[in-house]
Amino acid sequence: MKDFSLVHIGTEIRERKRDLHQIVSLMLDSTYYDALEERNEHHQRKNENLFNSFTDEEMMYYYVHQRKHIRKERERKETTKTEYLRILLQFYQYAVESESFLRQDVDYYIEETVFRNLRPWHIRNFQNYLSTALLGKGGKPYSPATLDAKMTILKSFMKWLYETKYIQHSLHTEILSTSLSEQEIPNRDLYYHEVKQLLDYYKDHPINYGLLTMLAMTGLRVQEIAKASWGDVYLDSLSGHYRLRGVGKGGKRFDKLLHPSLYERILAFRERRHVSTVLNPSDQGPLFPTKNGDYYQYKNLSNYIVRIIERTELPFVKERTDRITPHYFRHFYAIYSRQQGADIFLIQKELGHSDRKTTERYLEKVLQREQEIGLMWNEKDF
Repeated sequence: MKDFSLVHIGTEIRERKRDLHQIVSLMLDSTYYDALEERNEHHQRKNENLFNSFTDEEMMYYYVHQRKHIRKERERKETTKTEYLRILLQFYQYAVESESFLRQDVDYYIEETVFRNLRPWHIRNFQNYLSTALLGKGGKPYSPATLDAKMTILKSFMKWLYETKYIQHSLHTEILSTSLSEQEIPNRDLYYHEVKQLLDYYKDHPINYGLLTMLAMTGLRVQEIAKASWGDVYLDSLSGHYRLRGVGKGGKRFDKLLHPSLYERILAFRERRHVSTVLNPSDQGPLFPTKNGDYYQYKNLSNYIVRIIERTELPFVKERTDRITPHYFRHFYAIYSRQQGADIFLIQKELGHSDRKTTERYLEKVLQREQEIGLMWNEKDF
């Protein structure tokens, strides 16, 4: 790994030579993984604990990059690894900065590790720290949903450390529940009249019009749109419709219908960017190129979508307490499809959900209205 060593992460954090964002970027390099696997094989041959000589830093790295499937495309994506690393390194930073306290707080302190010196109360202290921490200039605390996501990943990691015998205390069992109440589940619903207002606002802006229409009419994730290639668009001889092939989350393949109006807006986007609008299966350029003709980084594209929505200052946008992100359009796709009569199974399949419960969560309010007991009444009786 260039200009970086896993064993120096603790020093870099203590001395603040790099911020966590830089360390996350460096740890995304998976080339060190094979060396760790070779060391594991050496321990196996000697009937030793697999992670006998690993450091805290190597355990985090191995956990995030560990291979669980024979096919590479089914492994964790870089976006997932990034999120895991952010959360684990935040916890690691907290532990490293508490090292002097740990030395006094535990008997028989083990040198050159902080994870092995942790005790149940240290985990609870970290949870208390997260629940009171303030973010950025606005000084807002973490939302219940963010806290739940962070602790779910940390709990999984701590359980793995215990199962691999790297730590001797089952710290994962000490993590207090962060499950969300019904009132705390973020409202990400987006409805037709709201999406139509956004589209109408940008109907004379080919870039924004094309991107928002793509989100609304396909239900694709922003990552999937950002990495889509022009060469993956084709004319289906069976139906006569244009379609987009691709690989989504978890290596699942999708084949999305591009309605004529959407296809026209894609072409208008591409014309504005001065790139080809002639179908070409060998064209590996981006479907939606940046000004420079490059692929969008999905985070940048996501942030761009958030900004252009906020810029409209439409009443429904200003009234929301949270920011409308590209993910909300997946909720719209589910809700609108259901209102048009689509079966939940078909919506689940189109959105690429592995679990039907996820789709039902998107449709919670719609399903409640469909099953409202008052609809069974005969109002004429009154």
